Amino acid sequence: MPTFSSTDSFLQKPTEELQYLVQNPSFYDPSLVAEAGRELRRRGALVPRPETPALAPPPYQEVPAAGFALPSWWPALVVGLVIIGLSWWGLGRKPAPEVAAKKEPTGPIVLEAVRTRQLPSFEQETAVQVARTRRLLPAADRADTTAAGRYARMARRYWLAENAAQYLTAQARGDSASGVFAEQIDLTLERISWFMKARAYNQSLTPVMEERLTEMQQGLQRRRNSLQVLRSAYANGAELPEAKAAYAEADEAADIGRVLRGLPSRKAPIAGNLASLGSPETRPATPAGYTIVRTLPQTRRNLNPLYVLDGELLPSDPDTGEAPAPVHALPPDSIAQITVIKKKQALAAFGPRAHSGAVVVVTKAAARAARQGER
Repeated sequence: MPTFSSTDSFLQKPTEELQYLVQNPSFYDPSLVAEAGRELRRRGALVPRPETPALAPPPYQEVPAAGFALPSWWPALVVGLVIIGLSWWGLGRKPAPEVAAKKEPTGPIVLEAVRTRQLPSFEQETAVQVARTRRLLPAADRADTTAAGRYARMARRYWLAENAAQYLTAQARGDSASGVFAEQIDLTLERISWFMKARAYNQSLTPVMEERLTEMQQGLQRRRNSLQVLRSAYANGAELPEAKAAYAEADEAADIGRVLRGLPSRKAPIAGNLASLGSPETRPATPAGYTIVRTLPQTRRNLNPLYVLDGELLPSDPDTGEAPAPVHALPPDSIAQITVIKKKQALAAFGPRAHSGAVVVVTKAAARAARQGER
């Protein structure tokens, strides 16, 4: 069963309980008190000051008199001298003119409103994304329940951080950052570090799982760079929508998230030039690792090639390796060319999704449109 850290348990505690824990730090471990404070800041709630017990006055200790004893009439002598001195000082002192104290006009206290917005936990979205990410694994990898469970726990850490980063980036782009924007960025950076620390350990995963975790790591590295730029701009009072460098990194990270969900990349490379695929005389020589075939390749169990239909990346069926429905639905006479790419070349062209190679399908309509576009 998956194990959850103290961060996960604090997400389920009510705000009042977390405030009590912070207000009484002497009852709890300091790490728990610190974690409760971070969770309160994430929610945009008040973080109370810890109660400090009043210091009791030191007990009175009577100091015994030593040796010499004063005569009993010395208090009367001191009082008399004080009276004489005050009388002399009062006779020689001139009364100062009375100055009417000016009272400053007091107006009503104006409270400045600060926008706050609680950072969502994203638990429901993350659960759906983890399940989908796990389903996209090859059937043989899913059969290894131990490795699949570890992979799912790493995916959960990734999606919690990715969803929070995407939420804050949208706020910055829309110039709607709240008064706790910097604190929420710090919490999201902690979630990214939570993934990175676990990634440093060898978890005995399959090669496909390792490749996809590497993609997750690359995505969170871009998110970290983006959030740090946004936090610096926010602290300096700069216009957040103008932080172009941050959004370039964020767009790269979002594209990796799309690929991990089985969606086509927005900037996937296409092997070859579509305009040159129409006729044998204009077709370039086939490079190593690329094979042109007449029909779609036969499916094999535990092999899940990536299909590229007119530039759109489509995953094959995780269980059977069957071609996706849009490819199956193509009439044979509408296809200009089918190219099978081996694993090494496919990984270089399309990334970890092509762990079983790739099948590039170009329709006659796409090749014709590409040629016309070059004229």
